[in-house]
Amino acid sequence: MSDDLQFADSRALGAPFAQQLSNDPPDGALAWLTCVLVTQAPALRSSNAILLAYTGNPAALDWIDVNIGSPVAGQWGVAAALLGTPWPRILDWLQRGGAHRLMALDTLRAYRKPAVNMSPLEQIAAPVLPQAPARAELDAALAACLAASSTPRIQAAIHSINQHVDEILRGGPRGVAVADLPRLYLDPAPFKDASAILEQHEAVVGGMRENLQNLLKGIL
Repeated sequence: MSDDLQFADSRALGAPFAQQLSNDPPDGALAWLTCVLVTQAPALRSSNAILLAYTGNPAALDWIDVNIGSPVAGQWGVAAALLGTPWPRILDWLQRGGAHRLMALDTLRAYRKPAVNMSPLEQIAAPVLPQAPARAELDAALAACLAASSTPRIQAAIHSINQHVDEILRGGPRGVAVADLPRLYLDPAPFKDASAILEQHEAVVGGMRENLQNLLKGIL
């Protein structure tokens, strides 16, 4: 493993990670990725945590549980949702507090229905909360969070969860099984609804790029 990967973001890790998924999934890819992540500074590690999901390896959840730390970027929670973290484990994280509580809230938020502000792979994967609680149980758990710590971030996360609570508790099949996440990362095109999602993403990105170019022309 190159020492340069110590400073690599998720885009720079993309090609070597894809090679690991192709050659040695899922245990080898997880082992390789975690070896990279432990060498990285906490902020970069948090940013790259999303790649843990695409190993498709349930053991990645145990690594996340042990290694989550500040700064708690939203990628930890998205990875946990993609890996199918069930409600009982999320509830345990909520009750443990600290970084685990923040990750738990981000995980719940990531279980909403796919939206255009999510990455295309997240939209295609469309994770669904396993063992979803009754609304009253969720409300009680969130109220306990606020009682324990009502920081602006926690308040904002709970507000977002409440806005999308019916989606989060919706149940039903997910878009892509956890075991198929490596295939999704390597080639999303064959999956259901992928073409429309990818086309929409390209249109949004193209529009943003055009707006930026027009802005720069106006400045210059």
